[in-house]
Amino acid sequence: MNASSLTLPPKALRAILVDDESLLRRDLRDRLKQHPEIVIVGEARNVQSAVELVAATRPEVIFLDVQMPPDNGFDLLPHLEGIDPLPAVVFVTAFDRYALRAFEVHALDYLTKPVHPDRLARTVAHLHRALSQPPAGAAASPALVPQLVSETPLEAADLVRLQDSGYVRIVRVDRIAAARSQGDYTCILAAGGKPVMIKSTLSHWEARLPVELFARISRSLLVNCQQIQHVSRLDREQTQVFFKDIPEPLTLSRLEVRRLRNFV
Repeated sequence: MNASSLTLPPKALRAILVDDESLLRRDLRDRLKQHPEIVIVGEARNVQSAVELVAATRPEVIFLDVQMPPDNGFDLLPHLEGIDPLPAVVFVTAFDRYALRAFEVHALDYLTKPVHPDRLARTVAHLHRALSQPPAGAAASPALVPQLVSETPLEAADLVRLQDSGYVRIVRVDRIAAARSQGDYTCILAAGGKPVMIKSTLSHWEARLPVELFARISRSLLVNCQQIQHVSRLDREQTQVFFKDIPEPLTLSRLEVRRLRNFV
C-alpha cells in the first residue's frame, strides 16, 4: 500500500490505483498527470491493501484492476459498503469479458488496457461531471442518476448494488434473504445490513434472481430458502422466519408457510 499526502488543486478528485502490476500502475498514473482534475493519493497491489488504503485516504475515485491473482477486483466492492460518500469505481482491465459484470455492479466506467488517451479523457470528464457538480438535492454519492433497472439474470456469486436514497449496499446475490413487494417498490432484505427499498417490481426481481435459490411463496414475497436460520410459530395464523445475519424476522401467513415448506 502506498498513500501520499498532497495539496489538491481546487475541485480535484482524490483517486487511488489498484493493480498488481507496478508498471501498469505507473503507466496509468503518468497518463492521469495530463488531467489535473484527478490527483492520485495512493496505490495498492491487491484487495487487502486496497481496503486499508481506502480507509486511510477516503478516495472519491478508485481505478480498479479485475485480475490480481489470487484476488479479483470485484472482491473489493463489498468492503466499500457503508462508506459515505461511496467512491466511484472505474474498472481498468485487459479483458472485455468483464464489462457486463462491471456495469451490473454500477461501475462508473470501464477501461481496457492499454488505456487510450482519448478514452481516458472521456472517463475523466464523466467523473468530473458526476462527482464535482451533483444536482441540487442529490445524495453525496457517485450514483447521481436513478438506478437503472437491468434485465440481466443474476447468479448466486454475482454482486448487486442496492440503493435507497443516500444508502448504498453492494452484496452477493446469495446473501439476499428475501424480496417483498410494497406498492411500486420492492423491499430487499440482505444479510449484514438494513432493508433497502428499490423502485422496481417484484416480478422484475423474480426474473433476475436465481431460481435455484429463490421461491415465490405469495404474490408479494420471494424467499431465499438457503438463508433461513429457523422459524418460530406465533399462533395458528402467523409464523416468524429468521434469516442469517438479519436481526428482524419476517412474519408469514399460514398459506405462505405452507408454500414455503414445498421448497425446504
